[in-house]
Amino acid sequence: MDRVFSFPRPRPRGLLGRRFEMDEQLVLLGGIALSVGLLAALPGVPLKILGCLGSAGSCVWATMVPYKGRTFLRWFEIRRSYRRLLRDGKLLYQSTAPLSGRRRDGTPAPVAQPVGVPESLEWITAKTAYGDIAVLLQPTESMFVTCIEVEGAKNFGGLDGADKEALIGAYEYLLKETAESGGRIQYVQWLARLLPTDPNAHAHDAAARREPAAPSWLSDSYDQLVDMVSVYAEDRRLFLVLGIPYTQDLAAEALHYQTLHAGYAEVLGKEVEQFIRALSSAQLRWVRNLDEAGLASLIHHTYAPDHWINDTRGMDRATCWPAEMDAREPTRMAARSWEGADPWYTSTAWIKQFPVLPVGINFLAPLLLYVSDVILTVGVTMRLLPADEALGDAMADVTNEAGQADNTPGKIADPREERELGAAASTMHALANGAAGIRLTGWVTVTAPDPELLVQHRNTVRAAAVKAQLALEWCDSEQYRAFANTLPLVTGLLKD
Repeated sequence: MDRVFSFPRPRPRGLLGRRFEMDEQLVLLGGIALSVGLLAALPGVPLKILGCLGSAGSCVWATMVPYKGRTFLRWFEIRRSYRRLLRDGKLLYQSTAPLSGRRRDGTPAPVAQPVGVPESLEWITAKTAYGDIAVLLQPTESMFVTCIEVEGAKNFGGLDGADKEALIGAYEYLLKETAESGGRIQYVQWLARLLPTDPNAHAHDAAARREPAAPSWLSDSYDQLVDMVSVYAEDRRLFLVLGIPYTQDLAAEALHYQTLHAGYAEVLGKEVEQFIRALSSAQLRWVRNLDEAGLASLIHHTYAPDHWINDTRGMDRATCWPAEMDAREPTRMAARSWEGADPWYTSTAWIKQFPVLPVGINFLAPLLLYVSDVILTVGVTMRLLPADEALGDAMADVTNEAGQADNTPGKIADPREERELGAAASTMHALANGAAGIRLTGWVTVTAPDPELLVQHRNTVRAAAVKAQLALEWCDSEQYRAFANTLPLVTGLLKD
């Protein structure tokens, strides 16, 4: 029997139960306290009633009533941050790379990053048996990040059910071993980059290069050959980003070397090399390490696709950011590359809910395989959990699902609650039997050359997400921050 997947229903994690987030619970408790205070302070019964209903009703409206997809309390901090950045001018970015110059050792001088990207990034070059690889130190996140390009060792779509099951089991074993082996890699981010290409490019090139004086039989033969050539209409790239948290033990080990940067490079290079060696056990093929030029080119290409990923000429830690970026529009972000004169428009959505009903292995196919003519990036960030911690979280989920179920005598049980309780119990038993424990979040970024086409592509992606049983929420008024979650930075998941 083929394996099926089901994800738990998103649950708020508050101080008292899981029906509301902690800030929502504080607002509701504040409303109750204010109502009690008004009852005691206001004179007359009518004023007491009006004051109590006004304070309690306002708090209930702020925490429960949807407003443009979110409650007022959810919009409050988002819009406050957006207006502050808009007032400070930080949503309009212009790179200073052409004027920054270089240090004495030849490395580019630091350049300010666009808003939304972790601040004060430090670039380190680590050496592995597979070549140099760039390591980004994010001081504000206490995280080291590195990126490699991979591809599947086998054509997953062409395998039968048993081989697919074996392949998923091998990948699950890789995650579990990485979490349980005592290594330093705790975060994994998958970035699937989809770019449409011109399927008639070869034919156009052949027509432009045709020799008029060539014999007719030769031209006819070549035309037949062109018709027989299968040209892919999309370029699909898969990147694996590894996150290593900064710890005192790591810093102490790095101090044994001549400089701290050299120590970080040596220690992190060994961790990455060990992980690359384990990729074959998960039926993944290593393609290349992304050194400073490769990682800078990928980041720049993500902002503006007219810069090709493999074009690393002049790319470094200073030129990786776009020449200009404008995030003042609430629903989209515009960025221009160094090569182009016209901006590219980008919009990012959060995968609010993964499938809560059982789905097959290929449940993401409508989004990853069947969306055509759309520039798309799908990012999934995972935190690898040791077995004991994952099992403890699963048991807590089962306890909360059982505690929130309405078991009033004489009332029919809600089948949705029974389903959620069964899914939580199934997850708990799977972890007890040795399954890998992870926490994950997903993001989808759509890019287009003009705003009207961007709206069409957003609708196309939303329809594909519905087919994949995903619920998307477009991150309006915080596009600058949401977009960074589809960069190779292992962001988008709260650090514990």
